[in-house]
Amino acid sequence: MEDVVIRRRGESEKSIKIGKVPIYLLARTEKLESMIVEMPPNSEIPKTYSHGGEEIRIVLKGEIEVDTGGEKYILREGDVMWHKSELPHRIRNPGKEKAVYFSVNMPPTLEW
Repeated sequence: MEDVVIRRRGESEKSIKIGKVPIYLLARTEKLESMIVEMPPNSEIPKTYSHGGEEIRIVLKGEIEVDTGGEKYILREGDVMWHKSELPHRIRNPGKEKAVYFSVNMPPTLEW
């Protein structure tokens, strides 16, 4: 593992698509992974997830709806959300514009 990782705007280490939602890996270590998620209008990550650890996300553009532990939260540009990953969670973009958020999972959980 490197001691320092820098990704410039538009760069990513890898990417995956979950449904219609592209996810770009920015950095990954044994302890965490960070990513940019771009959600097209009226899209969702079509699965509810639950796993060990914790997550934090920051909305950079638009708005997202996060269903966490049975509660729905609307997050808008600049909003931050942290939650335990053991809580079942699902994310969607209910809006008519693309939503973009930065997310960190601790520990890493996605299959790249």
